[in-house]
Amino acid sequence: MVIGLLAKMPGLGISSVLILHVVGNMDLGFGAGSLVAASWTAGGGLGAPLQGRGLDRYGLRRVFGLLVLAQALFWGTAHFLPYPALLAAAFLGGLTTLPAFTVIRLALANMVTEENRHTAYAVEAITTDIAYMAGPSMGILLASMASPTVAFTVMGAMLLVVGAGYLLLDPPLGQSRPAEGPRPGLRGWLTGRMVCALSITVATSVAVIGFEVAAIGTLQRSDQLAWSWLLLVLAGIASVLGGFLYGAMRTPPSVFVVGAGLGLLCMPIGLATEWYWLCLIAIPANLLVAPALSASASAVSRLAPDDSKGVAMGSYASALLVGNVIGSPLAGTALELGGPGVSFAVFGAVAAAIAGLAYLCDLRLRSKQNDLSAGLAGQLETSGAPQ
Repeated sequence: MVIGLLAKMPGLGISSVLILHVVGNMDLGFGAGSLVAASWTAGGGLGAPLQGRGLDRYGLRRVFGLLVLAQALFWGTAHFLPYPALLAAAFLGGLTTLPAFTVIRLALANMVTEENRHTAYAVEAITTDIAYMAGPSMGILLASMASPTVAFTVMGAMLLVVGAGYLLLDPPLGQSRPAEGPRPGLRGWLTGRMVCALSITVATSVAVIGFEVAAIGTLQRSDQLAWSWLLLVLAGIASVLGGFLYGAMRTPPSVFVVGAGLGLLCMPIGLATEWYWLCLIAIPANLLVAPALSASASAVSRLAPDDSKGVAMGSYASALLVGNVIGSPLAGTALELGGPGVSFAVFGAVAAAIAGLAYLCDLRLRSKQNDLSAGLAGQLETSGAPQ
């Protein structure tokens, strides 16, 4: 958990550091910096399931050995690259970034019993909240108080140290398959119910990033942006508290209930007209952020077969990025066209609708599985009756 937290902090702060490097050291503006950050994110989204497949097939040390070398090459040279080369290198850097989120979730799936797994994932979601609050802030502080070069160097060094820590610790991720053995097919793990679990992950991410974009935009439109830090801190604290409450439950609610509730509770936040009302009305929704992330990660882990948990959890990380790609422009565009009330209502309704559709599909698939199981049991009883 500790190494995972230390890995998440620079991982979540990289986008800010890349933007500030382009703006401060290359004098190219925030648009160019955002494009580099988007290139890193796109590489990370594509690389997560590929790295997960590598973890399934070759184990942690062989995969991380290559990734640490690739990260050392990126952070050692990217600072000196011209902008076009940096844009391409950022994609490759994201493609080979350390899969901190995937590794800790795989380790928890193997180290914690089934009845306590939702609690472990709730704690992991709490560490993600802490990393979200600390990682970008650390990068911005280093860049502003020292220089973008210092921030660039520190973030890269932290990733390499964490990678070395993972290599030494070698957490149990399950049994890797021999390289010469048969490769598990896509249909072996990407079942209909897995698609439903990944869909609820997208819905959760849409709600989380949509809230961030709409809340900051709302404060900016009302000239109250100075209070944004307090809003984000309170949101993080509420999420941590919700994670503790969810983890303490013996029988937690369904992932679909939590995901739909998160979307629905986001919708009335747009009614707030002052920063203090925004902070207050946002608390119920943020209480469900860590539980929603925990429940979706647990669902994906539970549905994935043992020989494909790595690629499944990598796809979970990609689903979170897909939600970011959908939720951010959705909330921003709705804010510009209709104001805060419309923005919160739109992305909240979209998240709740995705969760509802995923629930209906999962319910139908489970019903078919039960019917099939009942039919097979009946055939066995019939064939065994004469004996």
